[in-house]
Amino acid sequence: MRIQLFDRGLPNGKKLFADLEIVCKKLQIDYDPEYSKDMNKVYSWGFQGNTILLIDGELALVDKYPSQKELENIISDYLK
Repeated sequence: MRIQLFDRGLPNGKKLFADLEIVCKKLQIDYDPEYSKDMNKVYSWGFQGNTILLIDGELALVDKYPSQKELENIISDYLK
């Protein structure tokens, strides 16, 4: 499972990434989530926003900052 967070370096984005790391450890996901400020890359794929979460290349969140429990539910859906 590949989890990528693209963010402009905003405080909410940094918190989201920290929460992602916690949730991934809790769910025992083998790969660490990736954090990137390279917004041009994600824009070139047709996605727009300040904070963009991709899971296995699929758009999961745009400019939303869910709780750890909500993140756990979102990621669990992709594990099925």
